[in-house]
Amino acid sequence: MGLDISLAFVETRPDLDELSDILTEYYAQILERLMAVGGPGLSVEDEVQSSLDVIDQFMPPNGGILLARDSSGYLLGCAFVRMLDDHRAELKRLFVRDLARGYGLGRRMIEMRIEKAKELGATTILADTVRGNSSMLALYDRLGFKETSRYDGNANPAELDKYLVYRKLELKGA
Repeated sequence: MGLDISLAFVETRPDLDELSDILTEYYAQILERLMAVGGPGLSVEDEVQSSLDVIDQFMPPNGGILLARDSSGYLLGCAFVRMLDDHRAELKRLFVRDLARGYGLGRRMIEMRIEKAKELGATTILADTVRGNSSMLALYDRLGFKETSRYDGNANPAELDKYLVYRKLELKGA
């Protein structure tokens, strides 16, 4: 059985209740992984609220929010991208609900955000994830990302650095 999945960048601010629901699932999983590698216990609710507080940073013209939906309109996944400056873009908050995993959706969402970043003028793509998030790290590696140090503009508190891995992709021809 396959899923009929559509992917699209939003042109206007998405429904914040719907986005809050999927971000709650995202943070529940990512914060569990953070604690599993020795990181602090953070509040899911606080992290969701702080994501919603900066939502405009990911809206056009300086970013994009990519949403994945099934044929009924149910939100299956989300992924954010924003420009940090004239040449650097940052990928944030990639999440695919369990029922949509195994269809290559995560990879497609990274690829689409890379294309969006190119359209916005990026020559370098940056990302971070929790140490031990092996599926995400393997996906970044397969797409050509290399390990890098913490980058300017990363919003994570510096005290979390020992629990995070930073990745960088230099775009060809840039």
